[in-house]
Parts: sequence; structure tokens; C-alpha cells
Amino acid sequence: MPTLTLGQPAFVAQAAPDVTGWGPYQFPWIERLADGSLHITFHLHADSATAYGSTNGHAVSRDEGRTWQRVDAPASPGGLPLPNGDRILADCAKAVPVAGLDLPPAIASRHSSYEDFAYFGADALPPELAKAWPILRLKQGGSTWEREWATVVFKEAADVRTVTENLLVVPFFEHNRMHVARDGALLATLYQMPQFGGRRGNVIKRGFLTVVVESLDFGRTWREIGSIPYWSDAASDRHWDARDGFSEPQIVELPDGSLFALLRSEDGNGGNDLAPIYSARSLDRGVTWSQPRVFDDRGVWPQLLTLKSGVTLASYGRPGLFLRATSDPAGARWAPRVVLVEPGSDTPHKNTRTCAYSGLIALSATRALVVHSDFQYPDAQGRPCKTLLTRTIDVAV
Repeated sequence: MPTLTLGQPAFVAQAAPDVTGWGPYQFPWIERLADGSLHITFHLHADSATAYGSTNGHAVSRDEGRTWQRVDAPASPGGLPLPNGDRILADCAKAVPVAGLDLPPAIASRHSSYEDFAYFGADALPPELAKAWPILRLKQGGSTWEREWATVVFKEAADVRTVTENLLVVPFFEHNRMHVARDGALLATLYQMPQFGGRRGNVIKRGFLTVVVESLDFGRTWREIGSIPYWSDAASDRHWDARDGFSEPQIVELPDGSLFALLRSEDGNGGNDLAPIYSARSLDRGVTWSQPRVFDDRGVWPQLLTLKSGVTLASYGRPGLFLRATSDPAGARWAPRVVLVEPGSDTPHKNTRTCAYSGLIALSATRALVVHSDFQYPDAQGRPCKTLLTRTIDVAV
């Protein structure tokens, strides 16, 4: 199994000491820009539907992550490079206040541990309220990003629109869940729709259904090709039947050609008890999946990266933040986890050290970079502040 060696933390950005609410200086995402530099974007607002479509923070490194400069926006384009030369970037439109809207009756509703949700069939809404799945596209040779509205065709998942916090949410992709497969097709995972009992209906079986979608026209049209319904190991989670389902699904193509997924189950419905993170594997490019099994005893926002050396990395956590690695081409055997950020608590909702959302990117065949938050990192006066950091990960097999 691989051995991981962590470099010293590199400073990216830091909030003022009085910025302590959940959301700002969290949820980092890392990419490589067209000019070869690295770019990190991170959240600046509350973790709320009221912040959808708001501006993010940005930092750029031109020395492979050794130093970072805060910028208003990167000078070079990023996004996902496509085989046709275009670049696409997941977009997020502002949610629409429901006050004054003439909405039809909701087809279902639920109360989670965080918010209330009501669901409306997309086909029952007027076109201007049924809009969904915005994507920014930079065409090959172009200089301007243009917003498009992608079409997503569902098979088993319900095409719904969600109201929460008195806002109608415009469904969106997430940056790090869109991938170019080895055969040139685009794959993405979604989870913003409920899992109904049976084919359709108004009884919600779970709050989240993980869906795998594919695009064969460079991101303009996506079709559901498979899904991973919630399944739990009751022996590993005594609150298994209270969970909303699998969320924040991340996939990666393994060296043997299969797809490997990590799936969050923690949602606050188990109080202060930990909830497992699960793994599943597909041998047919996401159409069918193995029965999920426990990957570790905790984990939100899992990230996956396969290096050219054949080693696959995973980052996840809460409480704490961890790395795991495997050189198994099928992803069946993984080395024990390595601590990036100490838990600081035994319960997920009392931890104040990190949000455990992270990002991974390859620097070489045997080196990667991870970006993460640390809520206790000192400023120049020694005061603990919410801070974003990167660390190199050197891999030896």
C-alpha cells in the first residue's frame, strides 16, 4: 500500500477573527488554469440558499502551490477542458423569492435536521420558474464565458424544483462533480432531488438520491444512466433509518477502468453520533453499482484523485480531516487513514477545527496538493482565524 508524506502548510487566505459563522472561508475547490497556474475558489457567505449565485473568493499560485496570491478573479480561464476545445464551468443562479409567485401545490415536503423543503414538479411550473442546470461555456478560441441552460433527462429520479428558506432553488451542477471520462464522454453526479417511494408519488423515501448522468454533446444535454439508492449497514449506524440518504457523491475512474464512488450519509439526523461514509463500484461506467459498503466511520464532501502512478487518493472527514490511498487498481484495499487535521472532538457537530471540505489536484505522477480549512490557524497577532491552507502529498508505493 502507498505511503503518504505531507508537506508543510502553505497559507492561501484568512478571515478576520470575528468571522466565525458557518460558510465564509470554507468549501474550497482547486483547479489548474489554462496558463498552468493553480486556482482556488472558496465560499465567502453563509451556507444558505440565500447565498446561491453570490461571489466567491479566489487565490492563484504560479509556483505549484508554494505561495498564493488573493485575486478578484483569475486572469486565465479555468473550468473543465473538453475534448472539442471548449471549457465549461458549473454555474449557480440566484434562488428566486417565493413571495408573490403563483406556485402549484407541492407534490411533497420534508423536514431535515437543517431546513424545511417543499418539492414541485418541473413540468407543472411556468418555463421561467422551471429553469435549471446553468453552465458557463468558453468556446474554443473565444474570450467570453456564456451562460447556457443544460437539459437533464431523468429516468428514475424525479425532475423537481425545491423551495427552502422561502426561496425557489435553481438546480445546478457542482464544479468538482463533472468529469471527462477516458472515452471522451462527460460524467457527473447529482443529488439535489428526493428519492420517492416507488416510481413516483408524494411519499419521500429519502431526501437525497445519488444520480449519475452522462453527456455526449459536450455538456449541453445530460441523461441519467444510473443511480445509487440509499443502503445502510445497520450495524455501523444505529440511526441508519433516520438518514436522508446519500449526498455529496464523488466518483473517479480507477486504473482498471471501473468507477469508484464515495458517498456521504451524515446529515445531522443522528444527533452527535458519527455516520459512516460509504463506497460503491461500477463495472459498466455508472449504469449499475455494487451494494455500498462502509469506507470509514465518518466523512463529508469526499474527494477522489487517481494519479498517473496508479495510486488513488481520497480526502474526507468531520470531525477531523483525513487522507487514504490505494494502489489496488480495483480500489478494494486501502491503506489506513492519515490525519490532515486533528478531530478536536469525538462528535461531528461540536468540532470547531475544520469544515472538512477539501480539494485535491495532481502535481505529478507521485505528488498531489490538498486544500482545506483550519478554523484555529493563528493570524499575525496569534488569534485563531478561519484559514484556508494547502499541503503537498508525496506518494511512495
